[in-house]
Amino acid sequence: MEIILADRAGFCFGVKRAVEMTEKELTNTNENIFSLGPLIHNPQAVKEFEEKGLKTIDEINGLNNSKVVIRSHGVSKAVVDKMKEQNIDIIDSTCPYVKSVHKKVEEFQKQGYNIVIVGDENHPEIIGINGWCNNEAFIINSEMEALNLPKMDKVCVVSQTTNTQEKFEALSEIVKEKGEEVKIFNTICNATNQRQESCKEVAMKVDAMIVIGGYHSSNTRKLADISKKYCEHVYHIETKDELPLDELKRFNKIGITAGASTPDWIIKEVIEIMDNINNNEMMEAIESSFTRIHRGDVVKGKVIFITENEVMVNINYKSDGIITRDELSNDPDVKPKDLFNQGDEIDVYVVKLDDGEGNVVLSTKRVEEFKNWDIIENFYNEKERVECKVLNVVKGGLSVLVNGINGFMPASQISLNYVSDLNPYKGKTLIAKIIDFDKSKRRVILSRKEVEREELNNKRKELWASLEVDQVREGTVQRLTDFGAFVDLGGVDGLIHISDLS
Repeated sequence: MEIILADRAGFCFGVKRAVEMTEKELTNTNENIFSLGPLIHNPQAVKEFEEKGLKTIDEINGLNNSKVVIRSHGVSKAVVDKMKEQNIDIIDSTCPYVKSVHKKVEEFQKQGYNIVIVGDENHPEIIGINGWCNNEAFIINSEMEALNLPKMDKVCVVSQTTNTQEKFEALSEIVKEKGEEVKIFNTICNATNQRQESCKEVAMKVDAMIVIGGYHSSNTRKLADISKKYCEHVYHIETKDELPLDELKRFNKIGITAGASTPDWIIKEVIEIMDNINNNEMMEAIESSFTRIHRGDVVKGKVIFITENEVMVNINYKSDGIITRDELSNDPDVKPKDLFNQGDEIDVYVVKLDDGEGNVVLSTKRVEEFKNWDIIENFYNEKERVECKVLNVVKGGLSVLVNGINGFMPASQISLNYVSDLNPYKGKTLIAKIIDFDKSKRRVILSRKEVEREELNNKRKELWASLEVDQVREGTVQRLTDFGAFVDLGGVDGLIHISDLS
């Protein structure tokens, strides 16, 4: 296997500068240092900085007399002004290339130009640039958005520094037709151009391409897009742990590149694994990388696909696992997409190693059951009330679901009053108490009647405490007898003697 590393991979000048400035501040001070947003778009590097003491924040409200790092993406003029008002010690690591774009849009807007920015409107760099022209720029990221621009007199066009040349040139050509006077400034960073060109050269001559960098990194995603144009097999990973070893063994020539926010140590780890593994070693590595599982195990997995009836989970085994709908929950109405999202890490129970089609049969219902039996046992021991959902009317009572566990409520325990028709209870949620519990026999018996009895007793106590001689009270006549009338005062029956009726 031949490994080819792109000439330019890893930290760009701007990111490297931001990292070095932050490291210096963390070394030279004991004060709290904050980063306005993740310092760089790489979760592993951000975590490493947080361990060194850097605190990531989303806003500066209420943060006075503190040290705050402005990351390489930059921020708007309004944010800078607000920092100064709050006496914040600013560590400005804005990339110089980005700063030059700030100055350009500010200057040309003052000269009466409409500003057009080519880039992703949600990217922090674009939000910052727009803030230096009063948030009045037209932001475009597709041909349709460019075509929908209005006609203007004077136009100044700039780009997100991590854009592809191809996109910027294509959209700029369209914008040219939208103004009487159009000035176009290619503000794509030289390092970005070189990185993208180097990525293209490698992708054209390899069987597979590995792109290393954060999933939220704009420039890394663009490298992956470029790779896909010239190479059929492209793998975007964040760390060495995500290397698809079982697939890579098929290729003879593999290229590697990395985004501008990817630390050298992450790149080195990937290269070391790839360099040290020939085809035989790779097979061994693949086998050893698999989790060894047995029926009845509870293992961790990552949700990779969700349909209406099942969830596919990667459990780092030689085949993926499937959770069918009936193994998701005891609640028959629940839908897979209501419970999980793609990428969620979950605990699963191994039901069967092979379903006949090579998939591992998994269950989340059974994992939850283990936990829920303990919770229910505690409710029973503490005599606490629980919520239970009525699933169905069955012989002798109601089938209910309490904390994901199936239980039974006898008809005699549904109410203090006799209930002839149980069907109206179906689908309802009731407050009940557990009156019988046996984990070994998987038995949970519940009573709504006990709750009603407690509520009635409490009501009676309150009523008795409030009754006084000579009070006038409203009541409901319950029954008449030869010697008088029994009246319900709200939980307590009173007798009006026949001699007092009139």
